Amino acid sequence: MLENGTVTDDQIINYIIDTCARLNIFSNPDQVCGGMAAIALPTIKYIFSTGVVIPGNICGMLLQGQECGLSDPEPLEWTIAPSSNIKPPVNQPSQPPTGSPTIKVLHLADIHYDPEYLAGSLAVCGDPLCCRASSGDFVNATDAAGYWGDYRTCDLPWYLIENSVSQMASLHPDVGYIIWTGDLTPHDVWSTAKDENIMIIDRLMTLVAQYFPGVPVYPTLGNHESHPVNTFAPPEITDPEFNTAWLYDEADRQWARWLPAEVSSTIRYGGFYTALVQPGLRIVSMNMNYCYTLNYWTYYKSQDPASSLLWLSQVLEEAELAGEKVHILSHIPPGNGDCWTIFSREFSKLINRFESTVAAQFYGHTHKDEYKIFYDTVDVNRPVNVAFIAPSLTTYSKLNPGYRTYTVDGQRPDSTWSVLDFNTYIMNLTDANQKGSEVDPVWYELYQAKQEYNLTDLTPQSMDELFQRMKADDALFQLYYKNYYKNADEAVAEGCNNRCKSNMLCRIVTTDIADQSKC
Repeated sequence: MLENGTVTDDQIINYIIDTCARLNIFSNPDQVCGGMAAIALPTIKYIFSTGVVIPGNICGMLLQGQECGLSDPEPLEWTIAPSSNIKPPVNQPSQPPTGSPTIKVLHLADIHYDPEYLAGSLAVCGDPLCCRASSGDFVNATDAAGYWGDYRTCDLPWYLIENSVSQMASLHPDVGYIIWTGDLTPHDVWSTAKDENIMIIDRLMTLVAQYFPGVPVYPTLGNHESHPVNTFAPPEITDPEFNTAWLYDEADRQWARWLPAEVSSTIRYGGFYTALVQPGLRIVSMNMNYCYTLNYWTYYKSQDPASSLLWLSQVLEEAELAGEKVHILSHIPPGNGDCWTIFSREFSKLINRFESTVAAQFYGHTHKDEYKIFYDTVDVNRPVNVAFIAPSLTTYSKLNPGYRTYTVDGQRPDSTWSVLDFNTYIMNLTDANQKGSEVDPVWYELYQAKQEYNLTDLTPQSMDELFQRMKADDALFQLYYKNYYKNADEAVAEGCNNRCKSNMLCRIVTTDIADQSKC
């Protein structure tokens, strides 16, 4: 229908609304399904009009082979080969001597600020986002949104975010720098707008700068910052109605308060950059939204959009030659079910090739407190790298608000720049709402990784050993499960059965969704 133009836009939108209503997907199909369709339809029509999309591949890419395959996989295949593909000998980094300098790094993830959050509104509305005046009226008091937030499908009010950032600044005056892995805007996917997203980005960036003056911040973009949501066009799309230049320009403008001027060109080109934190330590901020299978542009061009992985390989080669260590940060973790398998595969190959250069990886997106292990492509049981996935500040859904700090090996001769330990902090939402609006929420340390999991260090080998121990020791796994949900009352009460445990453990060792051989 989209290809030959035999139906009107209104007919398509009405069909989508009717389908939502028949399937009882949302409480307000006219508003939610109709709104999503109206926003996305021009982009989808444009993509189909190019003749590039292979319709028979869409289902297989979206579901990553779970329910359907690819009708024509060959055009989707691609590979990245560094110009220097000879991997140097790997020397296992030693732990720093006692008393060595360290850096405290604050990791902010998935804030999801909702300007329309309304305490006392309906928290069980049957739509993708509730706790708004438009969500409807509650009948039972238990269905009302809490003052400080809600465990149901709700994002965060401004006063909780400001209170949280204020308490972070008080608890961590010694932060060396901040990494910020995106998703600032709410889950109102049916009513997004560029101006609204820009307002939210500006307000949150200004807030963090206010409470952490003089502290460098290294941000990246989440899938929710774009409009329509999830859409990140490749740079060759120049039509301003469909390209992502407006967002990259705004990111460059906002991030300029923290980043050197020379990174502007790659931010405006593809939403990624690299910057030297200190001599010997380099940040690489990737735009992994190019691998997102809910990004319609992935079906238009999945072969290394914006040449971001080629760029990454070049940055890693230069860092290797310069003797630098690299911290990679991005929003969507590779190996997630919503990150295109070939992109994840090629990214994982680069992590393997530059094992001695990439000291750590940091992500968000999942809203959970977790990690991933990368393994050698030759000695497949040898762990080579760890991705640290930070918990969200948003409660969406069944979650306590949370954030992380990392202790990183600091500036010294032969520094590994590796993560030595991390701490997860939360506030208990149930307790905060019971005490009411007059009492500030109490943020506290949920756990310290080495102590909680009885780890000698956080090397890939130790994190792999933790994975092996959790397979055999259910009590240890249940501790991980509790922390995964940030000790949220409802999630902990639900528990995790054998199937749940199997799926969660599989997430840890899957860095390409098509290869679950470690599960």
